Amino acid sequence: MIKKISLFLFLLISIATFSQESELLSETDDVNAPDVIKPLFNEGGMDKFYEFVNQQFDFSKISKSATIVVSFSINTLGEIKNIRVLDFPDIESATEIIRVIQKAPKWEPAKRAGKPFEVKLKMPFKFTIKESIKQEPVKTTENTFSTANGIESKPSFVGGMGGFYEFIAKNYRTPDVQGLKGKVVVSFVVEKDGSIVEVKVIKDLGYGTGAEAIRVLNLSPKWKPGLQDGKPVRVIFSLPITIQATR
Repeated sequence: MIKKISLFLFLLISIATFSQESELLSETDDVNAPDVIKPLFNEGGMDKFYEFVNQQFDFSKISKSATIVVSFSINTLGEIKNIRVLDFPDIESATEIIRVIQKAPKWEPAKRAGKPFEVKLKMPFKFTIKESIKQEPVKTTENTFSTANGIESKPSFVGGMGGFYEFIAKNYRTPDVQGLKGKVVVSFVVEKDGSIVEVKVIKDLGYGTGAEAIRVLNLSPKWKPGLQDGKPVRVIFSLPITIQATR
């Protein structure tokens, strides 16, 4: 009979608050004139753009409370151009904010008398990191779930873990990002029938590295399932994947 196992999840909570004190500038037009329509993002104002950044930004790139100040232009086609990071705590966070802004969809350009004109935005992004530890007991039920340690027979991949890493190396497509390196950490469950399910990203490097890990793990052939008391059981694994760009 399988003993119930209590696990504890430790959660690091990161909170980002974005300042609304953005500046709108133009070299040729008075952006505060009554007949000027300011640029719109997703049919809204600056708050919509801050919301977009909040959803796309990889907060693991921020290790301390800080403010990143960015400027960029919105041309007459609504395209973002001339991105500049004016103030930042480190290269990693500056690179991440540039990535997110480059990913943004087009704006509705600023207009005067119905004609679009180019404007420049200067925007602060204030990150306030609050760390707290929260413990949540997660109890498993008999014959449904176990960890990889402490069971009778662990799940195994054909060729062993070395073979599994070879499978990942063969199928994983590393993003073409200069200098990208680090570890993506994922968890997954080896089902009773040996299939991999419930793949989750625990640590992501951004640039689609986590999503690519999920894609590859979902391609995995079936494993030999874990056993307890001679019966197949579900087993959870965590797996680090080292990323090293070739350029």
